[in-house]
Amino acid sequence: MTPTTSADQPIGTLTVGELQKLIAETIRQIIREEVHRDYYFNEEGFKILYEEDDIDPEYLAQLAEDYQAIQSGQVKTIVGETVLQELKALGAQV
Repeated sequence: MTPTTSADQPIGTLTVGELQKLIAETIRQIIREEVHRDYYFNEEGFKILYEEDDIDPEYLAQLAEDYQAIQSGQVKTIVGETVLQELKALGAQV
């Protein structure tokens, strides 16, 4: 906030210039926070890390094991739509 404004000051007493400065500073603050974060939330609400270095090494190791199991044929994958169809055929409310 500018020196002539305070958090308790009614907005109606601000000049247009003071209001513009407040809005600009608020936007700058939001951008700084977003840029310095190491993650964001996608459309489904999942936390997505910007850098793989931030991921837990044990989790990465488990992903690598799962990938190897799929590649070697030890584990088979199935399309999600197929699972839904099978659940509906069994009478599940999905």
